[in-house]
Amino acid sequence: MSTEKTKTEPKTELPRSEPYNPFAAFGAFDPMAYWNTSQQTFQKMLVDAYGRAQAFADQYAQLEAQFVSRAQSAVANWAQLTNEALAYSAQLSAEARKLGFETARRMGIGT
Repeated sequence: MSTEKTKTEPKTELPRSEPYNPFAAFGAFDPMAYWNTSQQTFQKMLVDAYGRAQAFADQYAQLEAQFVSRAQSAVANWAQLTNEALAYSAQLSAEARKLGFETARRMGIGT
């Protein structure tokens, strides 16, 4: 016989008045509330994304209008420059002919 005393651990379990439920830890978990919350969050995310997309489209439309206006202005400037270049070319050509005939006349050709 051994003279050592065995040490016993105190009981930590409380007596239960209701039957054991293995899912009691999940009692606060409500899947429908979680579903509703996730759907509301998703809907808010979509509304925010739509608002940002609309703002981007509005900004893009403004930039596009500026681009079209500047392109039309550039084309008008090019057309004006081309018309002026043609008129100047015609003026130079007429002046060159006149100088050519004057030079020929001074040299005594055709008199």
